[in-house]
Amino acid sequence: MNKKLERSIEDKTLIAFISGSAGELDWILPIIDYHLKKDFNIKIVFLTRHAYISVQRNLMIYNYISKQTSAVQVYLCGGYFFEKIEHLGYLAYRVSIKLNLVKKPIIKIIYNLLSKIFNRFFKYFFLKNLPIEILNLKNIKCFIFSEFPNLRRPRDYWLREVFNSSIFFYHPHSPHIYTQDLDRQYKDTEYKNFHSNQFLLLGHPSDYFAINVRKELIASKLEKLFIGHPKYSNRWLKNFRDKSFNFRSSAKKRNKINILVLSRGIGSYLDTESHSNLVETTIGAIHDLIPNYNLIVKKHPREKSSHWDVVLKSYPSIKIIDDHILNLVTAVDFVITFWSSGAMDCYEIGVPVIELYDPNKYTKQQYFENDLYTTIYRKLGLVHAADNKKELENIVLSFIKNKFDIKSAEPHSFYTDLVDRSNNWETDFDKIISANDLK
Repeated sequence: MNKKLERSIEDKTLIAFISGSAGELDWILPIIDYHLKKDFNIKIVFLTRHAYISVQRNLMIYNYISKQTSAVQVYLCGGYFFEKIEHLGYLAYRVSIKLNLVKKPIIKIIYNLLSKIFNRFFKYFFLKNLPIEILNLKNIKCFIFSEFPNLRRPRDYWLREVFNSSIFFYHPHSPHIYTQDLDRQYKDTEYKNFHSNQFLLLGHPSDYFAINVRKELIASKLEKLFIGHPKYSNRWLKNFRDKSFNFRSSAKKRNKINILVLSRGIGSYLDTESHSNLVETTIGAIHDLIPNYNLIVKKHPREKSSHWDVVLKSYPSIKIIDDHILNLVTAVDFVITFWSSGAMDCYEIGVPVIELYDPNKYTKQQYFENDLYTTIYRKLGLVHAADNKKELENIVLSFIKNKFDIKSAEPHSFYTDLVDRSNNWETDFDKIISANDLK
């Protein structure tokens, strides 16, 4: 009897392949927790070292996967040579598609031969480096999760060939909103095949139309489910909201005001000077207007070289903390972001957010309307907009005047729809579990 029960539980296994950053695991963490409560075994496989380091720096996520030692098992198979070989396999695959080599008769035969040889080598090396405990599950019907850009990688084909009894789920790495048309109306009237063995999980139907411009996600076998963002469900956020309310209610009894900064580092959006200016502007406004403060800085996951490290010695009230936004926001009075999707996390907790960012100066991925650029979070009505120091100071002064008791505005109907979907994602998974007899 015990053997039979043990085997039935072993058959219920969820495998998450993480390759980019903590954001991938963050997006599926409520889904993992849901399956954990359904007696699934959880296997988390880190395919790169930087992804594992990113999770280690996120205290909430790392503590979650660490404390569930018996039911959640973590594997690290990344390494310099392994990652380089896997990346070469990806590059060879993408180059062949972009150059359309197979349609050039002169080199078609040579290309096909070389392609088979290299593909076999890359596949062998990739599978050879997967943990044996994972490969031993190849004949079991597992739920396998990875971020949706992996649909463009050859390793996705290799995994589906080996784990051909499993159900594959492809998900975002963040709650980023991709659409440029917030006012377009969508209705989920299409039939959903919950018996499919491939599912694309996205926040909203508009995401699909925005990211599928190259028609790479059009495969009929890939069932599309628009489930919002699971971490924005009321069930997942309840404890965070309660903690935040209790903290902000204690403002009159506290000597200091706590401010969270969601930073953005140097890269394709900000150059060195722009990043430094945003840091100095934030410090200047807060230091001048609030005598007693704690400035808690959460760097962007890819923010390596940062001006925050330079100013730390001069401002003892500034602390850089690597933790989940949902943990940090429960102990602050308001938030300043340098254009971050974390603004949605903070809004959902009920904490006011100032977006210090000039979309007309930093135009990449911004919305152009009425001859000006704006940001997605301003269009959604989730943030207080500040393009410069003066505007930042005016908003902070209004916060002080209202004793930091700022009521949230009514968001755009698009965002309301997104959150509604976030509160119903479990229904779809109930149907998938039922369709696969894994209750």
